[in-house]
Amino acid sequence: MMYLKDLKTTNVSLLMENARLRTANLNSQKTNLTDTFNVTFHQKVWESIPAEIIRYSSDFKNNILVANRGRSSGIVPGMGMLDHGNIAGLVTEVTEHEALVLPIIHLHTQWSVRLGNEGAIGRLIWSGHGTKYATLKDIPLTELIIPGDPVVTTGFQGTFPSGLEVGKVEEVLVTQADKFQSVTVKLGADYKHIHYVEFLTNANSGIVDSLITLAPE
Repeated sequence: MMYLKDLKTTNVSLLMENARLRTANLNSQKTNLTDTFNVTFHQKVWESIPAEIIRYSSDFKNNILVANRGRSSGIVPGMGMLDHGNIAGLVTEVTEHEALVLPIIHLHTQWSVRLGNEGAIGRLIWSGHGTKYATLKDIPLTELIIPGDPVVTTGFQGTFPSGLEVGKVEEVLVTQADKFQSVTVKLGADYKHIHYVEFLTNANSGIVDSLITLAPE
């Protein structure tokens, strides 16, 4: 029992250190911008709050996650959640000490993402099957896509900074009648083993709409 307790303490310490390093890295990336206004706006705004998933589902059509941090830790609806640096979900509700998170593997969600840092933007949706893959829609036929290409956040609405990894291209599907390419994306978040996570907050943005939009039921 003592060994397991020490191991958990070590894991939490590592998570907090990873959160600190990730925050420093995010802010240093923004301060490398050449535009003075952007440097001022983005400098030291991203903070990472470590947490632990205490309840989750991964075998349903509309899965949820519950974390052990809430209002008392500074968590608010609209915050993004990371699993080992990969985007994993969005906070929708909070209590004093818990947060309800909608993951990518939820049928009524869509995520705005980009192919690499300069590629086309599309919608990431989940098919309702499995936990490892999602589908990227609305990519023009003219876009050259290669398996292994990164799929990242756009950073458009403040929930996540741009360039955080969502996953990697697994397969490109297109038929002669298609106007767009359909891309199978292997997700970076591991929902079967998700445990220690981080919530991102942007001090300059307040509560903003997410990169995720809820589709009508």
